[in-house]
Amino acid sequence: MDLFTSVVWLTLSLTLLIWGANKFIDSASSIAGKLGISDFIIGLSVIALGTSFPEIFVGISSIVNNNEELALGTIVGSNISNVALIFGVSCIGYTAAINPSSKRNFLALGLSVIIAIYALSDLNISQLDSLLLLLVLVYFIYVMATQPNNEDQVIEVDNSAWLSLISFLIIGLVALVIGSNYAVIHGEKIALLMGIPKLIVGLTVLAIGTSLPELAVTISALVKKKNQMVLGNIIGSNVLNIAVVMPILGLFSDQTYDVSIMTRDMVVMSVLTLVFVLIALSFNYKNISANIYRFLGVALVTGYVVYIGVLSGLL
Repeated sequence: MDLFTSVVWLTLSLTLLIWGANKFIDSASSIAGKLGISDFIIGLSVIALGTSFPEIFVGISSIVNNNEELALGTIVGSNISNVALIFGVSCIGYTAAINPSSKRNFLALGLSVIIAIYALSDLNISQLDSLLLLLVLVYFIYVMATQPNNEDQVIEVDNSAWLSLISFLIIGLVALVIGSNYAVIHGEKIALLMGIPKLIVGLTVLAIGTSLPELAVTISALVKKKNQMVLGNIIGSNVLNIAVVMPILGLFSDQTYDVSIMTRDMVVMSVLTLVFVLIALSFNYKNISANIYRFLGVALVTGYVVYIGVLSGLL
């Protein structure tokens, strides 16, 4: 198979992946909304899970296809793009005031990053590392389950509407499975044909591709002035990417990873996570100008463009 054909198939796979994620998100958020769940909790749980599904299925597919480096690159690269690109865009489009998230959510995010650094310190994710990451997942589920909900209204929906929502939920899930599998297969083929390390393909092409659902949700939420949903989505997606996908790699694979994942990419992810938490906490101070957030957003997006340029060899 030549390079052009592989690129076409990768594009089609990512399109199916994104379409499936969008259908899943739309259906899941509609169900949650009709049950009277608040925007932040929808973002933190349902939409975060939905937008993390591409990374989760890329992780599963990568083990089946012996491409673990693709999956690890996709996780780390996706978390980087979620903050630098997705959160950066939301800061640029900052309009409505955002209530800061519960500190327990930031604790879950911080713990996931710290344990991910520990797990990769020897360039291998052991079964013990996986269990520690799963404990973070358990804690995060507890945080979500005990999150205060400000919405009390439950909307009555007829049976045919529920059937439609659940049908699209399942269709979206199937599209995610198929799209992620072929994205991994053709991502590897492109890497081999171009002589690019699989880790770089995961950090760039697949990371950006699997982050497109988050970008779509962010733009949609900004238009509807649902900024709380954006904040919840980024926290939830980043925690789930680490606490779900990395344990899968550790429990079902014994891959040794390239040292650059620690010396370069985990450093970038850690710094961006700290920046994200500091900006999110600053929402406590109502007198901060929206222009400051817009400037920070431009800085984040510019930094991301530079990072991708360095990884791809363009800078």
